[in-house]
Amino acid sequence: MRAQVAFVLGVVVLSGCAAGGGGATSSPSDRATPSPNDDFLSPAPSQPGKQATITGIFGSDTIEGGCAYLKAADGTRYQVLYPDGWTLERNPFRLIGPDGEVAAKGGETITVRGSVADDMASTCMIGPIFRATEVVSVD
Repeated sequence: MRAQVAFVLGVVVLSGCAAGGGGATSSPSDRATPSPNDDFLSPAPSQPGKQATITGIFGSDTIEGGCAYLKAADGTRYQVLYPDGWTLERNPFRLIGPDGEVAAKGGETITVRGSVADDMASTCMIGPIFRATEVVSVD
């Protein structure tokens, strides 16, 4: 039984490593993948693959060296794969837009459009993976 569990965990970890991260260009030591305030935000998407909008607090924790997320109003933490050109940096923690400018810092509110990726796994294991097609706003 332990061997089966170890095998399954190994497959999940390798799947997360092979999945990539949406074209981030920062070095591995600077990247973060989805710890902010606990208040507000929009309803969570309910169906994988269906287009949805998430508004959440941009945060990061220390899982696997730093996993970034958006924390929705219901408390769900989404690991967001940002569109090509967007980069997550760890130190200091922030989201860099395609123009090279800081788009958001930890604790700020971000709205993204896209869909839940039901075909992916991640070493972060913080919640559903959300494949963003657009960063709508940063407040």
